[in-house]
Amino acid sequence: MRVTFRWLFAVAVFAAPTAAQAAPVPAVPAKADNPMTAVRKALDEVGDMTYQARTLLDVVNDIKEKSKLPVILDSGLANFGLDINQPTVTVNLKQVKLKDGLKAVLDPYNLKFGLTREGLFISNEEGVTARQLRQRVSVDCDGNEFATAIKQLATDTGANVVVDPRLADKAKKAVALKLEDVPLETAIRLLAEVADLRAVRMSNVLFITTPEKAKVLREDADGPTAPTPANQVFPFGPNGPPIPGGFGGAQILPVAPAAPAVEAPAVQPAPAPAPAAPEKK
Repeated sequence: MRVTFRWLFAVAVFAAPTAAQAAPVPAVPAKADNPMTAVRKALDEVGDMTYQARTLLDVVNDIKEKSKLPVILDSGLANFGLDINQPTVTVNLKQVKLKDGLKAVLDPYNLKFGLTREGLFISNEEGVTARQLRQRVSVDCDGNEFATAIKQLATDTGANVVVDPRLADKAKKAVALKLEDVPLETAIRLLAEVADLRAVRMSNVLFITTPEKAKVLREDADGPTAPTPANQVFPFGPNGPPIPGGFGGAQILPVAPAAPAVEAPAVQPAPAPAPAAPEKK
């Protein structure tokens, strides 16, 4: 019995450094930290965070350099009229955790950040939720305990997946499922289905419970996340210069103005026929 989750892309920054000298091989190999564990530790690091009239882009790049973490700005932020090149970020925080300082920087813009296997993703709340729950994963699960499989998926992706603690033995049911390159949310929902359970989305949390409880919760729950469409909207007008490189390396291009509608000429009514001349007697 085994469970394997293969990631489609590797993030170089998460890779463990190579030892300068070969170490003796232990009798029982030590278990390496999960990449998400390393990121969470970095977010809990304490230090000073001081910025005076800096642009959001400057601050994000500075955090990336100092924390050695990948930080990704959502390329769609420009659609909300947010110019990351404006000097508006001013904070002066002493001995604060990195995650708390990042929240202080983002809160004035109504932005959030969330963990993904690519790194820290910054967007509005809906954007972060979609990015987390639509990460692409592959699943090869052969007779493994359902709760164990779900926990591994949640740990490896940084997503919030909660198994109802009232399920007891139902969460220990053996499941068999193989999926290739599917969104994380799809994988969770299908695994739950195979275990005769259901997944309900509550904001950025997937809650797994019985079908009966899920039916009740759906009245207040959110539907499945939708794929993010390809976006080339330019919010600063069709004649303004494009932002070099856009956000996160994606260039945002202007949309060509729509051609004005041409009205069809009005159809003139046919003239009334002339009255007939009276007959001569």
